[in-house]
Amino acid sequence: MHAYTSHLNLKTIPTLPVPSAGHPCFSTFPSPRRRGRRWQPFALSGHSRHGPGPAPSPAFPGGQREPGGRCEAARLSPPPAPGAVPALARRGRAWIWRESIKSRRETRPPSCQSRRHRTMINPNYYPWGYDSDNGPDQWHKNYPFAKGRHQSPIEINNKEVHYDSSLLPWFASYDPGSAKTILNNGKTCRVVFDDSFDRSVLRGGPLPQVYRLRQLHFHWGSSDDHGSEHVVNGVRYAGELHLLHWNPKYSNYLDARRRTDGIAALAIFLQVGETPKPEMKRILEEINAIKTKGKMVPFPNFDPSILFPKSHDYWTYHGSFTTPPCEECVTWIILREPIIVSSDQMAKLRSLSKNAENEPDHPLVDNWRPTQPRYFRMVSASFL
Repeated sequence: MHAYTSHLNLKTIPTLPVPSAGHPCFSTFPSPRRRGRRWQPFALSGHSRHGPGPAPSPAFPGGQREPGGRCEAARLSPPPAPGAVPALARRGRAWIWRESIKSRRETRPPSCQSRRHRTMINPNYYPWGYDSDNGPDQWHKNYPFAKGRHQSPIEINNKEVHYDSSLLPWFASYDPGSAKTILNNGKTCRVVFDDSFDRSVLRGGPLPQVYRLRQLHFHWGSSDDHGSEHVVNGVRYAGELHLLHWNPKYSNYLDARRRTDGIAALAIFLQVGETPKPEMKRILEEINAIKTKGKMVPFPNFDPSILFPKSHDYWTYHGSFTTPPCEECVTWIILREPIIVSSDQMAKLRSLSKNAENEPDHPLVDNWRPTQPRYFRMVSASFL
């Protein structure tokens, strides 16, 4: 926008006499014109193509009209202070008040601050959870991605899985010093890592390059017979561990969430058994320090690769986040072999509260999303 009133030769525009009140062309409002979906006034002279209008106002020299009437109600901002000359801006072939541009930007919702990011919605803007009033069945009302055709989780059926011999083994290289904190956000138990550079990365498999580890979290149920998000051949496990990574070819994590190849999620099932994995104790021993929502404590020197099963066989498909806004930007790597946990370890996760310390205690359970339609997507396997 570099054109202003100083660029207009207003002296060459004649000002016609003002008609009497009984004249058929007399009007107390400027004549509007249509520009796209906006009504804008002919504001550069004392007349328009529809006939003469009111006399120029002393507050708007050079024959400019004051904004008002129908045009003022149709998305134009209030007129400037008396004695001030409003700045004009060029929008296509139309001259509009610069103040109106600013007012429209200020009234946009947080998700629509620009065309590029208009589909992004802050998950903190609309509350969500796992209850009947704000649970997965209601998410699509505020987060349209939740009704997309590339949603996660899904059910994996061996009869519909395609073996892909071109799939490579995946490798994780995690620096224990990148672990920062463990927290309870009222939705899950999360461990946060330093992702400012390629310190802890995932590579190989279906991924085109290295991905940086950002966080890991858990999903679990109210009992040991359910809790995982993905389902394998009709079996739902007691829980599911997700390690989220993002593509560093983009400027930051939020930018990566807007790209189809922005996120890589490594999923590991939790199965209740008699020989639990002892490495789970490293996380569970901090549960008492983060009992309630909003609690966070330091969690240094932790290597999440100690939680991996022996087999690295996996399924992969393109899907989404399983929590709002449910962006469809995730390459899923789902390990076939679960890790073994005890019933007491699962009970430890269920002892967390989804409410803050000064609120009534409600156990944090059933924080999983039901399976979504697979539609036309192909699920590939790295094994026969």
